[in-house]
Amino acid sequence: MYQDGWIPTVCYQCKAECAILARVENGVVKEVKGNPRGRGKACVKGMAGITSLYSSERLKHPMKRVGERGSGKFERITWDEAMDIMETKLTELRDRGEAHKFTYSMFPHSVTDPKWRFVNASGGFISTGLPHCDSGKIMAMMHTFGCFPNHHIAPMYHTVPKGGLMILSGRHPFGCLDDAAVPGYILDAKERGAKLIVIDPIYRTEASKADWWIPIKPGGDASLFLGVCNYLLLNDLHDKKFCDKWVREGDMDGLMAYIKDKTPEAMSKICDVPVEDIIKLAKMVADAPSACIDAFKSIMYGNAMDWGHAWTIFLVITGNLDNPGGQPLPEIAPMAPVEPVPSAPDVTELGYHRSGNNREKFDNYNFFLQPTWYAAQAIKDDTLKVFFASECNPALSEMGSGEWRKAVTMKDENGDYKLELLVVTEIMPSETMKWADLVLPDQTNFERWELLYMPWWYNFGHCAALCQPVVKPIGESRHANRVFIELGQRMFPEYFAFKDDVEYYDIELSGVGMSVKELQENGGLWSPGAVGFRKYEDDGKFNTPSGKIELEWQMYEDIGQKWPSPELPLEYRRGEDEFPFILVNFRTIFLNNTGAWSQNNAQLRDPVSGLDANPCLLNPLDAKKLGIVDGDTVTMASGTGSVEVPVMLTEKIVPGCAGIIHGFGQTMGKVASRGKWISDNELIADAGSTLDEQDMRGGEAHVSTRVKIYK
Repeated sequence: MYQDGWIPTVCYQCKAECAILARVENGVVKEVKGNPRGRGKACVKGMAGITSLYSSERLKHPMKRVGERGSGKFERITWDEAMDIMETKLTELRDRGEAHKFTYSMFPHSVTDPKWRFVNASGGFISTGLPHCDSGKIMAMMHTFGCFPNHHIAPMYHTVPKGGLMILSGRHPFGCLDDAAVPGYILDAKERGAKLIVIDPIYRTEASKADWWIPIKPGGDASLFLGVCNYLLLNDLHDKKFCDKWVREGDMDGLMAYIKDKTPEAMSKICDVPVEDIIKLAKMVADAPSACIDAFKSIMYGNAMDWGHAWTIFLVITGNLDNPGGQPLPEIAPMAPVEPVPSAPDVTELGYHRSGNNREKFDNYNFFLQPTWYAAQAIKDDTLKVFFASECNPALSEMGSGEWRKAVTMKDENGDYKLELLVVTEIMPSETMKWADLVLPDQTNFERWELLYMPWWYNFGHCAALCQPVVKPIGESRHANRVFIELGQRMFPEYFAFKDDVEYYDIELSGVGMSVKELQENGGLWSPGAVGFRKYEDDGKFNTPSGKIELEWQMYEDIGQKWPSPELPLEYRRGEDEFPFILVNFRTIFLNNTGAWSQNNAQLRDPVSGLDANPCLLNPLDAKKLGIVDGDTVTMASGTGSVEVPVMLTEKIVPGCAGIIHGFGQTMGKVASRGKWISDNELIADAGSTLDEQDMRGGEAHVSTRVKIYK
C-alpha cells in the first residue's frame, strides 16, 4: 500500500488545506513541498507537519479519565471499550428523548463529512468555528447575492488586471489561513500593475507590501466603506448600468435615501480614517478596472453583519461581481449523495439548545450552523449533555474559555457532572483533552484517507483534494472519520451501509465521474478546470427570491436593520473610561490558532526558526503615558479576566490598541506548556453572557473586548 517517492496528499497544519507532496523514503516522510498541480506552495506550518507526525508526544492509544476532570489523569483502554462507552451514552440520551442534547464540535472538510453524517443520524447538532469566524461575510452574501464564498478562500488574485485594487481589510494572507499560493498571487498582481491596499490597525507583513496602508479604528470598516459608497453614489461614480440591470427594483432608491447622511465626514468620526483618505479611496475605486475586498478579523466583530452588508453594497455599486479582479461567485460541485441521507434535527422544533433560557433572543438568528460558544451556558441550563470535539480545542478557543472550563466541571445534586460525557479526538495533548472523559488518538494528514471539498468552488484551484495515507499510522491511532463511521455502523446501520471511508468517498466522487483510485492517479486533485465569469448573465438571474441583487434586507425590517449600521461594535462603545485600550488579537504563520498540533510542534515553537514569544504590542505614545518601557511586564485586564505579559513597544500598532497573538495558553504537552504564553480568550467574555453585544442576524462574531494596562 505504501510506496516511496513524492506522494500527493493534503496539508492539515491549518484550515487552508493546501495541496502538497510528501517525499517518502523507506517508509518515512522526509520532506514536504507544494503540489504543482494545486498551485504548488507550502508554508512553514505545512513543512513542520513532519515534526507533528513523528513527535514523541503523539497520542497512540485510547484513554479514559481516572481522576477528576481537569486533572489530566487517564488510563489506557481498548478501542472496543471506547466505542462501547460512546454507544452506551448516546443510546441512553436518545432513549430518554434528549438526542438533541448532543453536540459535536468539529471543522468539517465538507458538508458531507462522515462525522457530520453521524451527528445528523444521532439527532444531535454540529458546532464549528464558522459562526465565530467569517459567518457575517457568508450570511451577507447569501442575503444579497444568494450564494456565498468558500470559507477562508481569497478572491482570485491571479485575475486582477493592471490597475485593479486588492483591498485587505483585517485580513492577513501572508500569515495564515489562506492557501500558501495566495501571497505569490498578490505579489504577481502587483508586478502587473495592480494596487494593494491594507486596512488594519496593525502594520504587519501585508502592510509592508502594500501601496497604501490605512490605519483604522478596530471595527470601523463598515463606516469606512459606507463613506466610500456615499461618495461614489452622490458623485455619480458608481456602475449605474450594472445596478439598473441587476439590482431589485426600488433598492437603489432605498439605498440613496439611506446613504445620504453617511458622508465621508460623518464616517471619519467613527472609523478614525481621515476624510481625505476616504475620498481618495473612493476615487481610486472609481478609476480602477476592478476592486476586490478580503476581510477576516474585521468581519469577526459584533457588528459583523453590518460590515458584511456594507461590503456587499460596495461590491454591487462598483459592479465588481464575478468579474476578473472582483468578487467571484461560486458554483456547486456535483458530488453524488450517499443514500439514504440522514436529516438534520429541526432546530425550530427543538430550539437552539445552546441558547438555553435566551432562546427568545434568537428569533432573528439566521445561520445554517448553530452558534458554538454557548456550550458553557448550555451545560448550566442542562441543555447540553454530551459533547464531542475533533480538530478543535474549546478549552482554549472558546471566548471566555475559563467559563467553559468551569462549566465542564459543574456537578448536579447527585455529585455527577452536568455534562455527562466529553470525548476528544486528538493527535497530541490538547488543553481540551485535560478535561475529557475519553481521549481517542487521531491521525495526521500523512496517515489518513479523507476527501476534502466544499460544495461550492471558485475554480481557481482544486475543488476536491484527496488526503491519502503515505506512511503507516503511528500506534493505534485512527482518523475520527473512520471512528464515527464504525460507530454509525453500530448504531445507525441504515445510514452507514458502506464498507469504510474509502468506499464512502468513492460514492461521492462518482458524481463527477471519478473514484478514489482515479483521483490518486490524477495527482490527488479534481477541478472542473474553467473559471467562468459573470455566470449570472448566463443564468439570467441571481439565486435570490427576486432573482435580482437584494440590497435592502427586508426580512429585518421589523428589527430596524434593513440597512447596515455604521457604528462600531457595541463592545467597543462602552467601558472606555475603565478600559481605555481596544484588544487587537491577531494570527501568525507559526500557529494554527489553538490547535494542539501546532501548539505542541517543537519546530514551530523554536526560538530561532519559529515563534517563542507572545508579547503585548503597544504604541510608544501610549506607553509613555503609562510610564511603561520596552520589556516591562504588565497586567492586561478586562471585565472578564487578567493576564501578565511582557510589552513590546512598536509604532506598528495604532495608539489606543493593545495587540497579542490569538491562540496561545495551552498547559498540556511539553512544548505547549513551555514559557508563559497567555490566551487572549482569558480576557474576552463568554459570549453566552453578552448576547446583547452580538448581531442576532447571523453576525454572531464576538472576539474582542476593551482592556486596561498597568504595571
